[in-house]
Amino acid sequence: MEDFDIFTDEINFMKPVYTNILHDFVKDVPATPSSANYQSAQRLLAEECLLENKEECEFHFSESVSAAVRSLAVYREDQHEITGADKIKLIAPFTNICDRVETKSLDKEDDLLNTILSEGVKTLKLRSNEEIPFHKKYMRFGPHNNVKNLLKILNELPKEWTIVQLTARYNPKENVKPFSEYRTDIDGIFLSILTNNYTDKPLTVLVPANVTKEGELPLFKELYSILEDNYNIIDKAQYLNNKRLIRNYWSRREDIDLRIKSVINVMDKDWLGGWCSMLTGKLSDSKLRDRIIHFVDSAISDWGFIKLTAKQKILLYNLMDCSPVLQSQQIKSCIRQILTENGNNEELRNVRNSIKCQSCSNEFRFPNELCIKCLSQCFEEIHKFTLVDGIKAFSQVALKFKDDDQWADLKKAKRGPVIIIVDEMLDTFPWESLPALNQQPISRIENIHFLYSLFKTHEESIKNGYFVTKSEIGRYVINPGQDLQRMQLRMESFIKYWCGKWEGRVAEPPAPGELLNYLTEADIFLYCGHGDGCGSVCVGSGIGAGAGRCVCLLSGCGSVRLSGGEGRAPPAGPHHHLHVAKCPCVVGMLWEVTDLEVDKVVSTLVALSVASEAPLDWRHVGKTKWSQGEIDVSVEQKPRTPPERNLLRAICRAKQATNFLMISTSIVARGLPIKIIDSNPPNSSV
Repeated sequence: MEDFDIFTDEINFMKPVYTNILHDFVKDVPATPSSANYQSAQRLLAEECLLENKEECEFHFSESVSAAVRSLAVYREDQHEITGADKIKLIAPFTNICDRVETKSLDKEDDLLNTILSEGVKTLKLRSNEEIPFHKKYMRFGPHNNVKNLLKILNELPKEWTIVQLTARYNPKENVKPFSEYRTDIDGIFLSILTNNYTDKPLTVLVPANVTKEGELPLFKELYSILEDNYNIIDKAQYLNNKRLIRNYWSRREDIDLRIKSVINVMDKDWLGGWCSMLTGKLSDSKLRDRIIHFVDSAISDWGFIKLTAKQKILLYNLMDCSPVLQSQQIKSCIRQILTENGNNEELRNVRNSIKCQSCSNEFRFPNELCIKCLSQCFEEIHKFTLVDGIKAFSQVALKFKDDDQWADLKKAKRGPVIIIVDEMLDTFPWESLPALNQQPISRIENIHFLYSLFKTHEESIKNGYFVTKSEIGRYVINPGQDLQRMQLRMESFIKYWCGKWEGRVAEPPAPGELLNYLTEADIFLYCGHGDGCGSVCVGSGIGAGAGRCVCLLSGCGSVRLSGGEGRAPPAGPHHHLHVAKCPCVVGMLWEVTDLEVDKVVSTLVALSVASEAPLDWRHVGKTKWSQGEIDVSVEQKPRTPPERNLLRAICRAKQATNFLMISTSIVARGLPIKIIDSNPPNSSV
């Protein structure tokens, strides 16, 4: 803290005191910091940098998510390096015991202890930080986590990727209360583009959240209310014993579906709106991208917007790129925010000081705290142009992209994969189900550190932005708890029909060590049962060996859900352990689901992405008695469904196998984008 005279009321300092404290905290961060405190400090620093338009902004945001998982990865890495007597390595990086032992005479016991420890430490051959591969070093906490290295990482990652981070605003309650007590108290999120089709530098915008309409719960409270009701409905389904209760069950399921649909509509129309454009993938056709830039630049020149910043132009490029799938009102609202809230903040503050307004303060932090009247007057003063005309100018450009025949290809243009880094506070939302995104290849990841680590681990297998794998070696575990009989019959009959060469366990848990072998030797691992099915192995030390190479498909309730620990313990999920073990991708469910509908989605997903020698397309197989373990292949031959070896796109298509929105919105992918190549069997559906 700054020094000051306690006998006066004058405090002289160059920067706000709390900013200096934050910088000192981050600079002096220990090797294993408290994840909650570390994340809060980084988020606050990021906000300050955004206010001051500093390039460190996105770096601090990148450090503010899933810090505890990094500690887990480092711990497991150290465990893996240690064998037998070398376990003293665990304490060596955190102590300098030899240097601290005084040379004065010691009693016999202390002298013996000193000898043992000294000899042990002296014989260690610890790798220095310089010798550790950079992707492992960056996972650790220290001065090497900086803006320069973040940009280095982003330049190394595949150019096909669009990487976006969603971060909740800082909330003081997170430092003193359990997650469950503040998880709905969010008033805004930061959208940070790390890599994108239109910029070579990261940028961030602030989007207000928790939009509330009269008579409705705030968005975050409504989502958690839906999930609680969904859990209760499914949990009590086993006790239904008459027709009236069964009818009531289906009625409540339909009501839950309507409510989740309403949440998605609010996210789409009233919350994100046109900012969905920041979550869309890169156009595969670079010529189409260049045409969009030229068209927007021409409009800027024609209308005379000479004071638009580089950030505003990039945001407009993205908005116009996505305009064919957005509604006109979403586009206009986003244009207004781009023009008034994402320009030169210093210039905005200077102009705002000359405007008198009863409802706004000159001491605002972010422009969205000002009323529309103030923003409009500031815009007109800066650009010598009315805000209405500005919105009209770019709305006309968007209309060209939406309706002009020469831009017809834009709506159906192929795009690269999107990887979203989602703050734990925001992870429960079904981002992939937003209308503008529901056909895009999207995957989630814990943070940029894990993304970079998985990329470097599997770099040789990544082609054109996708981890390329086969499906020849498949392993599965079906109904190990022996209490989902109909699910067992359905999925066992499907596996035998479509993936006959796969091996696994049915109606029994794997033998000790067997599940670990599945995860390390298979191309694809499928689990069908309660929960994630990997808990015992994930928590054990074996999974930390880092040998995982398989794509994991976990179809149980909440199999990739983040669950909060006691007190201030950070949320965690099984996919964390699987990513620590270097499994490239984990597909699973965000919340409770029912077996029949999930079986439809998962079997469709596998049938789309895995080549098969089966004589008949899975889509056309007779399934009248599927719940009895019987499938009918004596049906009319129809054209085969086009396969989809891009796993993320296959997930989009597989969601259509169920009519329940709570089921289709639950399935998400976490990790690297995946492509499953064919082995060209005789009757392959290629």
